[in-house]
Amino acid sequence: MVDASDGDANRHDISDSASELTRMTDADPQRLAAYYDKWAESYDADLPKMGYDAPMHAAAIMVAQDIAFDAPILDAGCGTGLTGQELARAGYTDLTGIDLSLESLQAAEAKGVYRHLKKRDMNKPLAFGDNGFAAVQCIGTLTYVREKRKLMAEFCRVVKRGGIVSFTHRADLYDDAFVKVLTATTRAGLWEQVSHSDPMPYLPNHKDFGDKTHVFYDVYRVK
Repeated sequence: MVDASDGDANRHDISDSASELTRMTDADPQRLAAYYDKWAESYDADLPKMGYDAPMHAAAIMVAQDIAFDAPILDAGCGTGLTGQELARAGYTDLTGIDLSLESLQAAEAKGVYRHLKKRDMNKPLAFGDNGFAAVQCIGTLTYVREKRKLMAEFCRVVKRGGIVSFTHRADLYDDAFVKVLTATTRAGLWEQVSHSDPMPYLPNHKDFGDKTHVFYDVYRVK
């Protein structure tokens, strides 16, 4: 554990858990859940200090895609509910959140913006019926998913035809293997690409990620 009192002047006054984020890229689900359980208490305070603004962009995407405000939306990897909070501020009222971390889900529940919250491992089938959502958002979570191709197929299964799958992925991890996942999903006739953003800031104030790490915002329409 990194000692927050080690005198590093560039820590941006974030918690030890936030400082250790780079170590989680290859974490297994059990370790990941434990990490975010521990971080949940200070997560909402830490993220703004790191310059994290993905939830606002994510909500804007739903509005831009004309998703009805009363339509059911799945927030996959909802964490403490920051994206759900922005969706609610935009006017969305039927939100379901899933996450590995029980402590994070409890923090999300306290925000009062979700209709349903469930603990789920996204490396496994999502345990929702077919065509139940108008859209799914997966923001800041794909880094930790090992079965990405299966997850994309699951997203397309639970979202109705014509619905939206919107996600972010770090530019440094947007490699050939990930592109093959997206291409295979397209070739299988499950979705078609709507948009792929320019590189956008990820955590510009984080001491390790800073200006060198960016994310892409992708939007696909289910066929």
